[in-house]
Amino acid sequence: MTRSTLFAAVAALALAGTAGPSASQPMGQNQPPNTWVMNCNYERGKDCTVSAMIDGGPNNLLGTFLIVSYSVAYTTLAVVVDGMGQNASMQVDNWPFVSTGICTGGICSYTQEKSAELLQTMLKGSSITVQASTQDDGMAGPLTNTLNGFAQAYQRAVAAQRGR
Repeated sequence: MTRSTLFAAVAALALAGTAGPSASQPMGQNQPPNTWVMNCNYERGKDCTVSAMIDGGPNNLLGTFLIVSYSVAYTTLAVVVDGMGQNASMQVDNWPFVSTGICTGGICSYTQEKSAELLQTMLKGSSITVQASTQDDGMAGPLTNTLNGFAQAYQRAVAAQRGR
């Protein structure tokens, strides 16, 4: 699945009204890899998100990538994978991996409690490592991304969510 196809699928899921965070980007296929961006979606009420497409890098022959997205409205962190997600794990810096098995389609979401914990470590951390498995025994990752720019994008998303 190409990046633009995955983003189109994510946008379709978000517009269909999934009960979780929206990872859609109006110009998703143009989003630079490994960069944190803020976006507000108004399709089913205002939801501002912070997300990054984490790329496997230049030595990645399979084109593996994931999307990590935090929804301010739903206070939920999600990992978007290519395929039917079975579980996802995320590690901030050298902290232990935090896993979730709450997956619907290609979106694996953390509970609000786990999302809050991860958010706090992401705001202070310097890098994340993410991996996910799919029901067809596929695996994405582990992929690493900087957290540079995450805190600023998060603050912009919070302000936009509040209407400032």
